[in-house]
Amino acid sequence: MAKKELKEGKIYCAKCNLEMREVLLPKYEYAEGLPLHNVSAYRCHKCGNTFFTEQQAKEMESRTNELKEYAFGFERKVTISGKSLAVTIPHELADHLNIEQGQKVTVFPVAKEGFMVKLQLNFRR
Repeated sequence: MAKKELKEGKIYCAKCNLEMREVLLPKYEYAEGLPLHNVSAYRCHKCGNTFFTEQQAKEMESRTNELKEYAFGFERKVTISGKSLAVTIPHELADHLNIEQGQKVTVFPVAKEGFMVKLQLNFRR
């Protein structure tokens, strides 16, 4: 079998030794829990292996770091306050959202997974 001539500047699959095609991945998690959408990558059309160039990896890292700045969550235990269950709001989140003691919020159920808290913006002391 004749050896295939490799083209300079092209990316080849390490498994199949075939030229990889540039694709746009609809969703990819560079860091766990922080999905990125429309990520550029190279994919082997035969085996499906995915490869990222150094520039593509740097782009994903940059996009992930940007997401980390704006997306954060906290784990809290449910406690009891009188006859109600209560969840505390960490001061980092309260500061970020400008929530003050005494401010009213509305709580909405979100399917079976949890709830959403909406701030009432007309808060006055």
